[in-house]
Amino acid sequence: MPTKVALEVATEYEEKLNQDYDSYKKGDFTLSSNEIHQIGFQVAVKCNLEKVYAVDWNDNLEGVPDFEKIAEDNQLDIFDEVVKIGQEITSQSEEYYQSHSLKEYLLWHNEKENIAKGHEMYMKLSLIGSESNPVGAIWIAKYWYYRNMLIYKKLVSLINSKEDRIFVLYGAGHLHLLLQFLKESGFFNVEVASDYLR
Repeated sequence: MPTKVALEVATEYEEKLNQDYDSYKKGDFTLSSNEIHQIGFQVAVKCNLEKVYAVDWNDNLEGVPDFEKIAEDNQLDIFDEVVKIGQEITSQSEEYYQSHSLKEYLLWHNEKENIAKGHEMYMKLSLIGSESNPVGAIWIAKYWYYRNMLIYKKLVSLINSKEDRIFVLYGAGHLHLLLQFLKESGFFNVEVASDYLR
């Protein structure tokens, strides 16, 4: 059973997140349809956890190209392909959700092919720009990889003992990098949702 629950919420909102979690434990909070509430809060309550952890980072950084400006000023064919992949993923996800149980939906998101498809979008985005101004690669390195590395760093900071078991709930787009960072760190024995849902 998890000893901690880590959620895709910016770290600066952890206090508010836990105010909501405390209210939910007391029966004074109505859960939204958001997975943070529907899965994160409910798992934490079932595990009798005192608090939940906000582990996300999503700020602007100097030197990171503006995402929309990348599209306007650069190879629209590649950007359009990235958008198309994103739309396909969203469409397939929504369609799958409509005709399957939540358990099946979560298993589907954790399938290797779907994790790879999500990461493919970012790999294609990295190709946008010129040799002298590789804006896509800069955005991927200075924002996307950086963000996921900070999430990983925060997860490592939650380890207080070898007995800690951290339940991490994150959007599917993060799966490839977070799994890579966590598995390769030597700090974690990573188990994925499908290990428990099948």
